Amino acid sequence: MADLTVNEKRHAAVLAAIQRSPFLDATCGSCDELGEPLEELLPLYEHNEDWDEVRLDGDLGSCALRFMDLGAQWSTTGGLPEILGEYRILHFYDVFDQLEGPEPLDDATEFQRQFLAELRHFDMTPRSGAGMMSFIRMQPNVSPLEIWFHDVADIGGEPYPPGYLRMDITYCQYLDALLLTKGTYGWQYLYTDVRLSDAGFHLARTYLTRMLEVFPELFPEHDYAPLRARLEERL
Repeated sequence: MADLTVNEKRHAAVLAAIQRSPFLDATCGSCDELGEPLEELLPLYEHNEDWDEVRLDGDLGSCALRFMDLGAQWSTTGGLPEILGEYRILHFYDVFDQLEGPEPLDDATEFQRQFLAELRHFDMTPRSGAGMMSFIRMQPNVSPLEIWFHDVADIGGEPYPPGYLRMDITYCQYLDALLLTKGTYGWQYLYTDVRLSDAGFHLARTYLTRMLEVFPELFPEHDYAPLRARLEERL
């Protein structure tokens, strides 16, 4: 394998830990194939002329991953309480190569149509079809670029389209959080303004509570105290 950056080594190690854990039944991607570094995909207007005024966050160059197939779908096994998870982080080439954002509803407002046109997904759940996706908003003259989470659940509200929540997190921080959560379903809610005590979040609340009970034992090299604090703040 070619020389990896510090952040790539961290993510490769987590994927390997998922693969070898006797307590996770996992289908994993691979860290074998690397694409171009982010710097070689610039300037942005060569991908989309509307992005001429979009500025990438300064730390993206050091945290962006070159892996072409980074991800895993997994479930707990070995007598552990059920927890499900999945992630699939796209190479930035595949992010920039998206010609348009999500399809707006027929009754979408002009604001909602413009908002959706600025979104490009970078994390998703393709193996399970769970319908969860995370987006980077390619918005002119905004720093840091916004990160949004989409779920099939009844979340979000005006003036934004239904199903979308802004995350209180940057792209690089998102990747850092993924090292801890391994894509546990609903982990993104820990970085949004929601009340996980509401009935509609029962399943996400269950998975997150179990994750914070089980993962410190399975992956003791990580500190789960910050995530535990975030969960408590939202209950």
